[in-house]
Amino acid sequence: MAQFAIITGKALKTAIAGRGAQIATFTQREHQLAVSAIAHLGEHNDVIYVQALYDMSPANYQRGLRLWFCEFGKCTFKANDIGKGGTFVLAKSKASDIDGAMKVAPANFEKESAASSSAAATEFNVTDYLAKVVEKLTKEGADVRVIRAIEGAKKVAAGPVVVVRNQKPLPAASAKKADAPKKAAKSDIAKTPAANQIAA
Repeated sequence: MAQFAIITGKALKTAIAGRGAQIATFTQREHQLAVSAIAHLGEHNDVIYVQALYDMSPANYQRGLRLWFCEFGKCTFKANDIGKGGTFVLAKSKASDIDGAMKVAPANFEKESAASSSAAATEFNVTDYLAKVVEKLTKEGADVRVIRAIEGAKKVAAGPVVVVRNQKPLPAASAKKADAPKKAAKSDIAKTPAANQIAA
């Protein structure tokens, strides 16, 4: 059980205000250390400082830091079999992105990534999507008729929405009558020129 004195009154107010400043400083300082660690990784192909910073970070902070390192650093992460912790591994095919790393602190990375991905999901554009489909089909040598059909769908998506007013659907009985082929009556056959020629 933890043993500490209870803070009360103005001392508590001051302590909370000071804690806010400490958190802001912590985020900035951790960001500086993390960028420096991936800069070292990029220059020396050595994950030593990336691993050290990850290992000394609080457990509730490690996930965001791990995702941040893997996004901007020249590394991947291999989790331990027991599910706790893990090790960073050099990824030779990747390059460290210092400019990208400078734009977002590890403490804010996961939250900002989720926000940007949800914003991107809501901004889905049908016309752009269909244009990519046409491009892919053309590249793969698909049937021209299919490509033309998709291009037509793209024009529909790009054009204004057409609303037909006061259009009433056909009743079920009259729709069946319209679809059924007409049977010619005997009297109609007798009146046709071909029937008259045969009779003659």
